[in-house]
Amino acid sequence: MQQTLRSRHSCQHRATRGAVLLLILVLLSGCVGLPTTGTTAPAASASATPVENLDQRIDAYIAKLTPAQQIGQTLMLAVYANGYNDNLDQALTQWHLGSAIIFPNYNGGPLMPTTLAGMQQLVSDLKSHADTPLLLATDEEGGLVDRLSFYYGPTPSPQALSATGDPHQAYLQAQTDAQRMRQVGLNLDFAPLADIDQGGGIDPSRMFGTSVGQVTSYAGAFLDGLQQNGVAGTLKHWPGLGASTGNPDFTLPTVDHSKDQLNNTDFASFRQLLPHHPDMIMVTHVIVPAYDAQNPASLSPVLVQQVLRGQLGYQGVVVTDAMDAQGIVAYMQQQGYSDPAQGIAEACVRAFLAGDDLIEAPIEQDRLAAVVAAMTQAVQSGRISQARLDAALRRIIRLKVQLGILTLP
Repeated sequence: MQQTLRSRHSCQHRATRGAVLLLILVLLSGCVGLPTTGTTAPAASASATPVENLDQRIDAYIAKLTPAQQIGQTLMLAVYANGYNDNLDQALTQWHLGSAIIFPNYNGGPLMPTTLAGMQQLVSDLKSHADTPLLLATDEEGGLVDRLSFYYGPTPSPQALSATGDPHQAYLQAQTDAQRMRQVGLNLDFAPLADIDQGGGIDPSRMFGTSVGQVTSYAGAFLDGLQQNGVAGTLKHWPGLGASTGNPDFTLPTVDHSKDQLNNTDFASFRQLLPHHPDMIMVTHVIVPAYDAQNPASLSPVLVQQVLRGQLGYQGVVVTDAMDAQGIVAYMQQQGYSDPAQGIAEACVRAFLAGDDLIEAPIEQDRLAAVVAAMTQAVQSGRISQARLDAALRRIIRLKVQLGILTLP
């Protein structure tokens, strides 16, 4: 760089100085590995191609998506199938969903696909038919929730990893999980749990411990093991299920802690794990009256926007827990939605308005169709503003770029 600048200064012809300087700027803009100073590069002249930063390139990518593709980026397809089929094709090619979560044994059903090769083929087919690169997730916690165990054998539970007394064991297990997920073709793990075991409605084996320090240490190591090996990690279940009255899969639970208790315990593990830069945080369906007595956390602007984003400062992707969980269905019935499909569809719109970026859509095709229609109508009517949609899209697209699955022009 110094030689280049010296050669510029040695030019004898004043008339060529401007052209040489412009050439240098263009050459430097293509260099990699140059130290950054935190300052903004000078704008190129009108006759040169502007050097856009990542935010501008993300915005340009979003602007080229069709309205249907933009909405599709915010929805996660739930996949439970022996192989690629018409329902999956409709979701990817007609509704343009931009993410998927794989269930090999949904609700305890039969294993599909039955072999590792079959699972790899299914994931490959999903990728090849999608019109944008997919975030591809599963729940690989270990122990009770161990989606890859059918293909690779069982892995230790979080409780068992914590019992070793060595957080590095959690890192090594996550490293192994990440390698296996990438072999399958997946790039996103809905793990680890940041919940603190307080005798609530979640099985204790799924949690790393009973104290903030214990959970932070082991969940942090597990998160690092994923994210340092090419797989996005997800802290769950915000705002904490460790003291809940039940599991949102089956009921709408409550956490009756005071604000002080929540901030000192339930929220604390999430807060202390933020320096690990979790790619996602999953918000679940639980009523926390100290902050919002009316809405489950997944539908609560208070718990998502004010607390998670505002007070804790998290700016990554917020994903919902499964939106066909019985807790949400029951809540929307209380809201007057007797038809579960319509109730779930409205709940998805409310979740997005509450600040959730990515909606884990229902697995049944009629329910998914209702969600797509409700989200589309909400955007077209202005109920979901373009600004709100863009904010979510920026986070989702940025994560895809960081994972290396999307290359921006």
